[in-house]
Amino acid sequence: MSNRVILTDTGCAPTDELVKNYGIEIMGMKLFLDDLTCFDGENIQKDEYYSKIEKLKNFNTNPPLVFEIKKIYENLKKKGYDEIVSVHVSSKMSKLIATCQNAKNLVSGIDVKILDTENMSIGAYFIVEKVAQLIKQGMPYEDIEKLMPEIRKSVLIQVSLSTLKYLVKNKRIGKAQGIMGDFLKMRPILGIDEEGYLAPLAKIRGKENVINKISDSAVEFLQSRPYNPKVYMTYGLEKNKKQMEAVFESFKAKMEKTDIKNYTVIKSRIWPTIANLSGPATYAFAVYGEESPIG
Repeated sequence: MSNRVILTDTGCAPTDELVKNYGIEIMGMKLFLDDLTCFDGENIQKDEYYSKIEKLKNFNTNPPLVFEIKKIYENLKKKGYDEIVSVHVSSKMSKLIATCQNAKNLVSGIDVKILDTENMSIGAYFIVEKVAQLIKQGMPYEDIEKLMPEIRKSVLIQVSLSTLKYLVKNKRIGKAQGIMGDFLKMRPILGIDEEGYLAPLAKIRGKENVINKISDSAVEFLQSRPYNPKVYMTYGLEKNKKQMEAVFESFKAKMEKTDIKNYTVIKSRIWPTIANLSGPATYAFAVYGEESPIG
């Protein structure tokens, strides 16, 4: 039996509990903050990042370079692993998957299997967690691969931005390009479509209506997929925390009227990897639910 490890990246919003429960290794995405270059979660932490972000003129995120990922793979080999399941943020939103494929071809003596979540941030988190659970249960990798389409369908992520300028600047606007002219009049709710692209889910007028729409959509999603329900919410700036909490309070009240009484709740601050792309004035709300038990 192989000595296997799961590797994910900071674009998938890993939590301390996830790392502890499944022994997951984290690859820090590369952050450019004016003249400073660093790796998310390694030589800069969230608190330090958010103390700097509103004073910065330029910030962006890129994947590590091929030789840097090759070094990560080789270090895991030195730790005694002979198989890496490398699960990462959507290839439609980042070049990380392609860079990992190139790095994989440069290492020997360790089997690297690469999975595309086709999602981002707290949405991608749920996919990484489910893969980790199935691996821990002893499910063969080939069977997990077959389940990936259904696992991906089990996630709904909704994102509210105060501005689209950072997505445009960093060329991550995806299919949301079409809402540029409406942004001042309507508040878009963004999500990930079936192809793994960032796309508009709805265009709503007014912050309160956005909150209600996000909570309504999350409840409706879980009612149609009631098994193993989970919630993960995240925010950027402190002002966005209140908006995030308002969505959760609305969601809780509506969930009390359903048959789903127990669900896992996770709260965190947005990883700098994602805040650099979306801009820091952001909050997101994601739910996970299975139509029938997976695995």
